[in-house]
Amino acid sequence: MVFSDLKFIFIFLPVSVALYYIVPKKLKNYILLVGSLLFYGLGSWWQAGLLAVDTVFNYCMAGTFSAQGEAHPRRRRLLFWLTIIMNTAVLVWFKCCGAIPVGISFYTFQILAYQTDVYRGECRREDSLMRFATYLFFFPKLQEGPITRYDEVVGNFYRPICRAENLEEGFRIFALGLAYKVLLADKLAGLWRQLSVIGYDSVSTPMAWLGMAAYTLELYFDFNGYSLMAVGIGKMFGFSLPQNFLFPYSSVSVSEFYRRWHATLGTWFRDYVYIPLGGSRKGMARTIGNLLFVWLLTGLWHGMQWNFILWGISLFVLIALEKLFLRRILEKVPVLGHVYVLFVIPLTWMLFANRNPADLCTFFSRLFPFAGGGSNVYAGDWLEYGLGYAPYLLAGCLFLIPAFERFLVNTRKHRVVTTVFLAALFWISIYSIHSSAENPFMYLQF
Repeated sequence: MVFSDLKFIFIFLPVSVALYYIVPKKLKNYILLVGSLLFYGLGSWWQAGLLAVDTVFNYCMAGTFSAQGEAHPRRRRLLFWLTIIMNTAVLVWFKCCGAIPVGISFYTFQILAYQTDVYRGECRREDSLMRFATYLFFFPKLQEGPITRYDEVVGNFYRPICRAENLEEGFRIFALGLAYKVLLADKLAGLWRQLSVIGYDSVSTPMAWLGMAAYTLELYFDFNGYSLMAVGIGKMFGFSLPQNFLFPYSSVSVSEFYRRWHATLGTWFRDYVYIPLGGSRKGMARTIGNLLFVWLLTGLWHGMQWNFILWGISLFVLIALEKLFLRRILEKVPVLGHVYVLFVIPLTWMLFANRNPADLCTFFSRLFPFAGGGSNVYAGDWLEYGLGYAPYLLAGCLFLIPAFERFLVNTRKHRVVTTVFLAALFWISIYSIHSSAENPFMYLQF
């Protein structure tokens, strides 16, 4: 089950929310847990079983190494690292074998964060298996994040929040996320697919750039759409899940872009890998080495294929150059920084999108035709397809601007107007879902 499924929107979600608001306080966590088990289990019971085993194992291990206290520091450290290694090994095994359970990359990182915070004394160990299971299974963040630390949501498990204004605010955020996914990402996906149908060596240079723009926008609105829906659903239940996208395309450097893009993953790597390695506190050479390690891990987190590793290395190179000298120039001339980001980030997405080295080389030869030629190129292809997809490309570019999203979600002055507009987007999205084939979220594969 996914958030853009009509059964989820009109049956699962309203029934879950209604039950959560109706039942007594002591039963609310049970509603969340049972609902989340159904949500995940209806897709695959063996994957739900795997997470259940992970849950019990990590609950017991946190209790075991916490029980050692300060009296047995070596034993406590050994048990902690055993827990970290076993969780990581399970994730790596599934990544290598190719049969990746939905959400495993996200919930494994939440488990690792929880265990580390408990070990450091930054988070109290949860003494209730039911509450810990509810945290891991909590369906709004289960499949694609946002990666949420336990201390960010634990208060809601003890003091549930049920307010009418949360339902309205949650719906507004959910409706916008649904529109991003259905009316922008899914439509733009058609233009990117056309390049595969035509063949990279047969598209013109303008068509290659148009396709790259379509993929760039599709990926953003697909993943940001999911994240907004997750935040909106969480808000309906009274949870304030962390924002995952902070208008990344308004950045002036690649470093800033990845503080804003999939922000909870970037924060995780910063707090649990980069800073423990020494961060930027031990000289430039050590900083560059730490950055290389973090970006290699980031690429591998997405998959064991060569293109993800190359994608991670390309970002490391750009960020290392910014650390050495480039960021000072970009920040002094923000216009140059914006142009730079809008040029290099889509190019790196082509490394992310193409798993065949030959296809990647061919595509870059079409982007930059001085590097090679094409065969049977139809020079007017970009105009033919560009006109057909122009409304979605223009709308996508428009909603990259922070002011539009903020106006729709946060404005109080024009509440009635924005509510009507979002309601209209919601029903147009519903019609589009009903009349077209299902297009799964892109990040479900990770």
